Amino acid sequence: MSTQARKANTDIDVTDKTAVIAGGSQGIGAGVAIRFAQAGANIIVIGRSQERLEKVVSEARKVAKSASQQIDYVSADLSLVSGTKTAAKEIEAKSNSRVDYLIQTQGGMPNGLHKITAEGIESHFAVQVLNRFLLNYILASSGVLKDTSVSVMAPGGTQTELNLEDIELTSSKDDGRYSLMGKQISRDSVVTDTHTKALQSKFPQIKFFHISPGLVQTDVMINQGVPFPVREILTYVVFPIASRTFGNTISSYADVPIFLAANGRRESVIEKEGYFLDNKNKKVSLSPYAMDEKNQQAIFEKLKGYLEGH
Repeated sequence: MSTQARKANTDIDVTDKTAVIAGGSQGIGAGVAIRFAQAGANIIVIGRSQERLEKVVSEARKVAKSASQQIDYVSADLSLVSGTKTAAKEIEAKSNSRVDYLIQTQGGMPNGLHKITAEGIESHFAVQVLNRFLLNYILASSGVLKDTSVSVMAPGGTQTELNLEDIELTSSKDDGRYSLMGKQISRDSVVTDTHTKALQSKFPQIKFFHISPGLVQTDVMINQGVPFPVREILTYVVFPIASRTFGNTISSYADVPIFLAANGRRESVIEKEGYFLDNKNKKVSLSPYAMDEKNQQAIFEKLKGYLEGH
């Protein structure tokens, strides 16, 4: 699909549109930011490392379609609810209250650790799941987000149940890293699927996608604390081979979320496949849990509740 998306995006022009890329200081997010700049968009990149953000902004300016494009960044800790709220305020100010496209790539593969943030929330859950919902919710409910949100993280699953009182998997924190990793992967997908369905219902004027990147060759797992030997096998064996065969490099994949966010031809994909897609833009079957409207409302209220007190 990356090749098809790149061909479809050959003449794409998003001049005067604004794209916000969360997790844009490295990996897939950085690739998407640079590709959006090539297509003429104003971009705002969000990440924690000011040094990496400045590097991405510099690279984006080099390839920008016009010198008049606004290319900026927001340095924020999205593992914190307070950091996410601050980032949303900065985005609103820097975008003049108009974000056309929100692409979220922050987080990454679970590492099987159960760490707590300064706000008392489990760290992986906060970065991979919670702030994705909160950034969507804050920008959509304030009217800043206008058109499309694309969350890049594998959708789909078979779960029929989820303990909302244990959404941070606290009861499993001592189960061992590999066991906890499996539970985190399952939780991340089903909760994100469910809150995406809820957001679609609450804000029907916005298109919310949840898509799988498949195998994309990046080095971000080096920073994720993924246990040895999984980290080395994936980083130095699986990803390089996959990117040359059935997978993607960062630059080759970047056109996929941009196609779904900004290309008019996406309508045929939506009509045929929907909004939950694999790395070839084919429909992914959601879990029975995510399809239940009562669960969608419960997840929506649970995640929104984290805003209180932060």
